[in-house]
Amino acid sequence: MQNFKYVVIFGIKTITTIFQILLYTGIFSTVLPLLFYLFFKSKTKNKIVRVILFYVLYCIFNEALSYYLQSIQSPKFITLLFSFTVIEYSFICYFFYLTFPKEQIKRIILFLWISFLVFAFIDFFYINESQKFDSIASGIESLIIITVCVYFIFSQIKGVNNLVIYSTFSFWIAVSFLIYFSGTFFLYILTENMMKDLEFQKLYFIINIAFNVLKNILLSIAMTMKVNSILKSKESLPDLDEDLFFQKTN
Repeated sequence: MQNFKYVVIFGIKTITTIFQILLYTGIFSTVLPLLFYLFFKSKTKNKIVRVILFYVLYCIFNEALSYYLQSIQSPKFITLLFSFTVIEYSFICYFFYLTFPKEQIKRIILFLWISFLVFAFIDFFYINESQKFDSIASGIESLIIITVCVYFIFSQIKGVNNLVIYSTFSFWIAVSFLIYFSGTFFLYILTENMMKDLEFQKLYFIINIAFNVLKNILLSIAMTMKVNSILKSKESLPDLDEDLFFQKTN
């Protein structure tokens, strides 16, 4: 019986250590894109890169503040989650607003941007009276961003050499957001109703950190890529078909 007790204690300590490692990995991974920016993009004045830089800096600040508020069990942590949803969404919308060249698409992005902000504020201050984690707002945010990312990637792929696409900054940024929000979408949808479940808390912790680390790795890769967007330069590229090699005959 005594041996079993020691095994249980050892198992609990091991699990606690693993979760601590995951926590610190998730926190410090937010610094990774900043380091890559300093190495590869610090001299660029491109507005699109600057938007992602400020997004990365905000994520670092949010991680530090989130860790502090949770450590003291502050009720303001829920307010921090709400503000992060709104600010993160704004950064991403602004990134796509700058990246898409067509005015029609820009207007759609602007409409989605303003509409979600209005809904989020109404929901937080008037509908979500219990001030719990808001799965509805997070779910809508994820759906909008996933849709925009998919449209952006397909817009770049259409009629362009795929090898060129993979070497652009904007493509990797879109991929990072697509994978992150796709991976955490159902997690956020379930959070409001299942946050008291200990098993779900563990699952939430592992999945959220895993996809956050993956997002930061992809953002770091983006920092090594050229800034020019295929959407803006596509018209100057030749179609990679036989017209490139053979003259047309009348």
